[in-house]
Formats: sequence, structure tokens, C-alpha cells
Amino acid sequence: MATINAIAHLNELTKDVTDDYYLTAEVRDTLTPADIVKRLSDREIATKNVDGLAFTQAFLDECAAASAEGYNIVTSFFRSSIGIQGVVYAKELGHNIPAERLKVSVNLTQGDTARKAVADAVVHAYEQAGATGPVIQSVMDPTENKTDHLNPGSMALIQGMRLSVRGDNPAVGVRFNKESEPSGAGVLIPAAKISPNTPTKLQFVLPTEVTAGNWWVTVTTQASSNRSELLKEPRSYQYQKLITVSTGGDSDSPDEI
Repeated sequence: MATINAIAHLNELTKDVTDDYYLTAEVRDTLTPADIVKRLSDREIATKNVDGLAFTQAFLDECAAASAEGYNIVTSFFRSSIGIQGVVYAKELGHNIPAERLKVSVNLTQGDTARKAVADAVVHAYEQAGATGPVIQSVMDPTENKTDHLNPGSMALIQGMRLSVRGDNPAVGVRFNKESEPSGAGVLIPAAKISPNTPTKLQFVLPTEVTAGNWWVTVTTQASSNRSELLKEPRSYQYQKLITVSTGGDSDSPDEI
């Protein structure tokens, strides 16, 4: 188990308590990328002719391990330091204190190269097409803690942004399409059957026509940022994943095969 040494400072701000201290981490040293690589080599972990991704992960893991031993780390991309928050008492000095008793954290700030790279960059601003339209972030049965799965005839919950289903266009509503017919007429749930019907949440009973299988889900609305106005043309968003409808949480969706 790694140990972080900390310096105890008498807390002079608490008048009624005379034996409480706050801590600052004792920095053993400041390590560079070369130091981290040496630590890996010293532990006989190969650093030559190895997979780049595996080495990068090993490098970052070693940075974490060194931080847990009280080292600061400086690279071109980031600088790290140890932070300790919390109070200890005189009787605890000289003893090991579990990290969960205090708030011990690794604080990261940008390194010199990262700072320069960002300073030398330019910002290109553009308007995202369809930014006023709905965005589906998740679909689930609210009685389950399982996304992308619904039970036949049960409740369905859609969460996201700008979801409020409003408008008089015949396409407005939540539409379910079979996997084999992603753009067909499908099964439409109109706004009148959706409650709550808010910008972030849509909830309704799954129609009996939505039977067991995999389905695409699309939200279409004419709602705008101004509640008193409707968009002239409806905007749609099709969820990026197939929804599996099955009984009891069993799922054979492509993501789980």
C-alpha cells in the first residue's frame, strides 16, 4: 500500500478546539516523463518494442502510483500535485490515517506545451445544423435500471434535450420503426399520450403494436426555444442505438451480442 507523508499544521482558526490540525502533502520529489519510464524499467516492465497503447496506459498507471506515494509529476501536457483536505487531531499524529478519512486528491493543471499549443490555436465557430431539434440521450423502462431495453406494454422513458413534443404536423410524436423498416410509417405515439412531455423527458405506455424485437426510436417535434411559437417545419432525431423490446430484461440487441 502506498503512503503519502503529510505535514500537520495546528489549526489556529478554531477557538473551541485546541488539538486539531490541517495537512499539506510532503512532496517527495517532482518526476518527469523520464523518471516515470525509469520507474517502469526498475520494475522490469518492458519499455522498448511494446505496443504504443499498452505503454501509454502503463505510463499513466505509473503516474497514478507515483502520485499515491507523494510525488508531484511534471510533463509537457500536465502538472500534478497532491491535495489533502480535512482535519486530524493530536492523538492521530504519528499514525497512518486512511485516505477515506480525509479528502486526498490529485490536482492537475496544464503543462507548458499544452498551454502554448492552446494559446497558439484559433477558434472556428459554426452553427450546428439542426441545433434547435430534439436529441435523444437514453431510452429505458423507468422501472428498470437498464438502458436500451423496454418491456411489452410497459412504461417507456426517453431522456435528452429539446424533446418536448409539440405541433400539428402529422409526423409529430414518438415513432417506433422495426429494425428492418427504419424509415417506414411505424407506430406513432402522439403528444396526447405522452406525460410528462418536457424538453428533457418523455414518458408513455408502450403500445401493443410495439412487439418483441429490435426497434428504432425517433422523436419529431415543432417545438422551439420560444414556447409560444412553433417551428414551421418539424425536426426529427432518431436514436443512434436499436431498442430491444422483450420480457423480463432479456436482450439480444447488437451491442450485447
